[in-house]
Amino acid sequence: MRSLFLVSPHMLLCLGAIIVLVGGLWIRNKMFAVVSSIVTLLGAGVLLATMVGHPAQDAFNGLIVFDSLGLFFAIFSVIVVLFGVLLSMESKEIYADRRPEYFSILLALCTGLMFMGVSNHFLMLYLSIETVSILSFTLAGFRRERTASVEASMKYVVYGAMASALMVFGMSLVYGATGHMDLISLREFFSSTATSDLPNVLWAGVILMFAGIGYKVSAAPMHMWTPDVYEGAPTPVTALFSVAPKAAGFALLMRFFITGFSLPVQEGAAAVAQMGSASAISFYTVGPVAWTKLLMISSVFTMFMGNLAALGQFSVKRILAYSSIAHAGYILMGATTQSFEGLTAIIFYLVVYCFMNFGAFWVTSKVEDCFGGDGISEFRGLGSRKPIHAACMAIFLFSLVGLPPFAGFIGKVYLFSAVLAREMYGFALIAALNSVISLFYYVKIIRAMYLDEAEVAMPEGKTSFDSRVSLAFIVLLALPNLVLGIYWEPVMKVAKNALNFFVGM
Repeated sequence: MRSLFLVSPHMLLCLGAIIVLVGGLWIRNKMFAVVSSIVTLLGAGVLLATMVGHPAQDAFNGLIVFDSLGLFFAIFSVIVVLFGVLLSMESKEIYADRRPEYFSILLALCTGLMFMGVSNHFLMLYLSIETVSILSFTLAGFRRERTASVEASMKYVVYGAMASALMVFGMSLVYGATGHMDLISLREFFSSTATSDLPNVLWAGVILMFAGIGYKVSAAPMHMWTPDVYEGAPTPVTALFSVAPKAAGFALLMRFFITGFSLPVQEGAAAVAQMGSASAISFYTVGPVAWTKLLMISSVFTMFMGNLAALGQFSVKRILAYSSIAHAGYILMGATTQSFEGLTAIIFYLVVYCFMNFGAFWVTSKVEDCFGGDGISEFRGLGSRKPIHAACMAIFLFSLVGLPPFAGFIGKVYLFSAVLAREMYGFALIAALNSVISLFYYVKIIRAMYLDEAEVAMPEGKTSFDSRVSLAFIVLLALPNLVLGIYWEPVMKVAKNALNFFVGM
C-alpha cells in the first residue's frame, strides 16, 4: 500500500488520460480536454507537494526511489507539461477533432517523465525511457497530413529504436560484469571490489547506456534526430520536447552516474556529518569507468555541433533545435565537475532554461499560426507590428545567449563557476567560445524583428497574435528571465534542497 501511495500522482495522471480520451468521444466541447488535463495535472502536483520534506523512500522493492531529487523533477515535469497544455490550447496545429487524443498523450507522457526522475533500477530506467519515447514518436507525427511531420516521426522512431537497442545491450554488459541492476547496489559493489578485478567490458556497457540516455537529452553524437524532429513536429510539441524529456534525461543521467558510479570524498562526507549540508560534497569515481572524461568529450562535441550548425539556418525552429543541442552541452559541464556545486548548477539552469526556451517557442508558434511559416522572413518587422511579442522574444533570446542582466547569464555563471572551481580552465574557455558563437544566430532573429522591413503581409481579420490569454502567458514567461537575473536566491535554494538526498549517503 505504501508503494501505491507513492505512485498515486502517476496513477491519477493515467486515470486522467483515460477520462480525456474516452470522454472526448462523447463530449464535443473543445475545452473539455483542456480543462480536464489542467485539473489532472494540478491534482498530481498537489499530491506531489504533500510528499515534499518527507524522508527518502523506495517503492516496489527498490525499483523507484522517492527522494528530493525525484520529487523535484516530478513537479518540474508536471509544470512543463502544464505549459505544453496551455500553449496547445489555442494552437492551429492541433485540430479540434484530435484534441482528446493529443491531451491524453500529454498526460501519459507526463507519467513517463515522472518515472524517469525516480528510476533506481535498470528495468525501470528502460521502461520509463521507452514510455516517453513511444509517446514522443506519436506526438512528433501528430499532423499526419503534413509530410514533414510524418518524416519527423519516422526519423524519431529509427533513432529511438537504435538508442534503445544500444542501451539494453549496455545494461546486459553491466549486469553481466557486476551481477547488479539497481544503482545503489551497483555503487556498493564498486566500492567493495578492487578495480583490478573488474572487467574492461564495463567501459563498453556504460558507453552504450550513455548512448540511450544521451539520446533523450540530445547530447552529441546522439543528437542527429533533433533538428528534423523539432522542425517537423507541431510547434507546441517541439516546445515540450525541448524542455521536458531533456530535464528528465538529465535527472536520469545524474542518478545513473552519481548514485551508481560515485562516492563522496571523505572530507566532504565529514563536513556533511558536522554541518548537515551537502554543499561541501565532491565525488570520486568508483570502478574502472572514467565517466567524467566521457561526459566532458560529449559536452565539448555537443556545444560545437549545436552552435556551428545553427549559424547557417534560416528556420527559427531549426535554430532553436540546434540551440537546444548546444545547451545540452552547457548543462553537461555541471556533471563533469563531480561536485555538489556542479549538480546544483544543472538544476538551476534547467529551471531557467524552461522559461527562456518555452517562451521562445511560444512566440514562434504565434508567428507560424499567423504567417504559415517559421522562417526568418516571417519574423521581419515583428518589432513594429507586434512590439510586445517581439520584446518578449528578444528577452528570451538574450537570456539564451547568457547576457546580463537576464536569468540565462546567472545560470551560466554557476556552471562556469563549478568548472573553474575544479581548475578545468581549458574546458571553461571552450564553453565561453561557444557562447560567443551562439550570439551570432540569436542576434540574427533580433535583427530581423527590429531592423528589417516586413516581407510577409499581415493577414486580414483576427490573428493568433490577438489572443490576450496567450500574450499574458508569454509575458509571464518573460518576467522570470528578468527577475531571476537580479534575484535568484529562492530558485537556487530549491536547487540545493533537491540534492539533499546526498546527505548521509
